[in-house]
Amino acid sequence: MVPVRQNPDTQVIARISNRKAWNNLQVLFLALVPMVIIVPVLPSDPSSRPFVLIFLTLLFVTGIYGMRGNRRRFLFSCILALISIETFWVSVWPGASSLFLPGEFFLLLFLGHQARHLLQELVVFEGGIMDIISRAAALVMTGGIMLGTSLHLSGWISRTAVYDPALLHSTFAKSLPEGILLLIRGGECSFGTSPLISVLLMFGSICGFLLLALTAGKIAGYYCKNRG
Repeated sequence: MVPVRQNPDTQVIARISNRKAWNNLQVLFLALVPMVIIVPVLPSDPSSRPFVLIFLTLLFVTGIYGMRGNRRRFLFSCILALISIETFWVSVWPGASSLFLPGEFFLLLFLGHQARHLLQELVVFEGGIMDIISRAAALVMTGGIMLGTSLHLSGWISRTAVYDPALLHSTFAKSLPEGILLLIRGGECSFGTSPLISVLLMFGSICGFLLLALTAGKIAGYYCKNRG
């Protein structure tokens, strides 16, 4: 039986593809980290609105950049980003602050599309430990922002949280790190209690557990493959 050797060109292409995916992830971190660390500590007054929206715009731009490898995925991301960015920036005007809430809905769709792409890369991608951890961290931050945004939006829909229209951007900013913490360890949230919020918290806890289990499995598989 003749052993089948792997084509060296295929190995080179795989390494180039992995490096390309890694570069995309570094760019995405440029938007995810400020959204989690800088945006939540901005002053709780209307003067912080432009800064919140600048970081949101950066998140959309970097998310679109990472989707450029597939035309359909790229176009869908552009449509969602364009609608959401326009709605967010119009909401800066005091009389149109309520438009921030529809903008959150399109942000959720965009982040869901982004999370699906990141999850596919985490499952299929073959790399080192740092690559696996970095992809898991990007998924945790993206999923946490989704959960925090969902809870903020559902608090308004269920009328379990009272929002000042002038401070809507600030309350949204503070919901992002809370969403990440709830995704990782669960617990109670500050958005009140309603059936919708309870479902979101349960769904977030399940997704967080599955993500941690997937990451642990990828790391274990990496060690088994290298030691074997």
